[in-house]
Amino acid sequence: MFFEKHTEYIEPVLENFLQLAHHPSLKVKARSWYLVQRFIRQLRTHVGSTAEAVVQSLQDLLVIRAELPDESDGEDMSSDGDSAADSAFASQLYLFEAVGCICGATSVPVDQQVQLLQATMQPLFLDLERNLQAARGGNELASLQVHHDIMALGTIARGFSDFLPGNNTLSSGSEPAPQVKQAFAQVSEVTLVALDSLKSSFQIRTAARFAFSRLIGMVGTPMMQQLPQWVEGLLTESSSRDEMALFLRLLDQVIFGFKNDIYDFLDRLFTGLLQRVFVGISAATSGTDDEIELAELKREYLNFLLVILANDLGAVLVSSTNQPFFETVLGTIEHLAKDAEDFPTAKMAFQVLARMCTTWGGPDVVSPSGQVSGGGDTPRPQPVLPGFDQFMIRRFSPLCWALPAHPSFNGKDAQARQALAEAAGLQKTIYLKTGQPYLTWLQGNELRTMGMSDIMINEYLQKLATLEMKSFKTFFAKFITQGGQI
Repeated sequence: MFFEKHTEYIEPVLENFLQLAHHPSLKVKARSWYLVQRFIRQLRTHVGSTAEAVVQSLQDLLVIRAELPDESDGEDMSSDGDSAADSAFASQLYLFEAVGCICGATSVPVDQQVQLLQATMQPLFLDLERNLQAARGGNELASLQVHHDIMALGTIARGFSDFLPGNNTLSSGSEPAPQVKQAFAQVSEVTLVALDSLKSSFQIRTAARFAFSRLIGMVGTPMMQQLPQWVEGLLTESSSRDEMALFLRLLDQVIFGFKNDIYDFLDRLFTGLLQRVFVGISAATSGTDDEIELAELKREYLNFLLVILANDLGAVLVSSTNQPFFETVLGTIEHLAKDAEDFPTAKMAFQVLARMCTTWGGPDVVSPSGQVSGGGDTPRPQPVLPGFDQFMIRRFSPLCWALPAHPSFNGKDAQARQALAEAAGLQKTIYLKTGQPYLTWLQGNELRTMGMSDIMINEYLQKLATLEMKSFKTFFAKFITQGGQI
């Protein structure tokens, strides 16, 4: 990049951009605001010394004045369909991100970072407080002002750092200093106050969810204390399926980043959270958009369970707190595994079941190629949960045949074959955990009732016992699509 090699031009160019940011033409200003953000973000390692001057120069442009759209805005739409007022605020957010970027430059001392952040955020806190009462009373403009304030605060966090706990591959920023975390903790607290008061508002929930996603890395573990409040505010009776799916995706990141600290909070939240999700899943659909959102919510729900299991938090599902709800959870997974109208979801459902087997099924008693682990007689299954070995066999295994038995199942569909592969993976996982008892069950129950001959049964069991996981997945999908031909 030119400026990396010619750093002497950085400050003069930045000064020009800051002057243009105050240009009388809105179009010139808006473009300059974007360029200021881009310039500072790309060169933040070189502009730290100008942080105070930049923040002071932009201070008068950081005053938010929300405007309700009117009929005339319909004639003056931005290229992406937003009203003129929306477009102007979207451009203003670039300035808040630029402030976050330059405050977060590593060359800026921590004390100065905090000072500059507070100078920028305090007016937003006061403005939000001023408008909150009127917004509670139904004042539409006040509610929009609160929305804008929350969005601006979240955008400052986004600019400051992209640090994500537990995710070094996606984070290029370093973990914020404790003083900085405390400054952003105020943002979290203020946002929660607004969310608690205005959670019936879609636009407030949207802004709060945006802020939440940006504050995870900025505040750190203390946000876990607030997690029940975030769930209460962001998942209401009026929340759409799309909102639920987006929030579950955020929780996946929270679990990944804070898996060593989140167990107690997740344990308390789990049943109530999923009860709300199930309401969204069971609600009637009307139209294609609803069906798309429903499918997305189902997959986010299953992925949420996978993330819990993959991060060694499976005990949450069967804890004394959530045990009464576990049967309901299993029922939904089983239902989704049999859904021949939605193969991607069925595929994920089988993945969840297989992960449960891995988590609670105990050590493998046979090797992937069918050899007894440790030699000698086949060891007895040693499930982590008492009786889970028989539970896998009797409850999970029949599901592998239920999907292809559905009247609308289409074995030629590529997604159907992928779902079958995961069903095969579940069978293989059960076998690895239980060994001969599973083969005996299949022989005397599932395979026999499907009308298979002794020769076919023996050949099928031999494939299950000796083929590696990948090979058995290929075999099973071919077996089903060819009508049971070995």
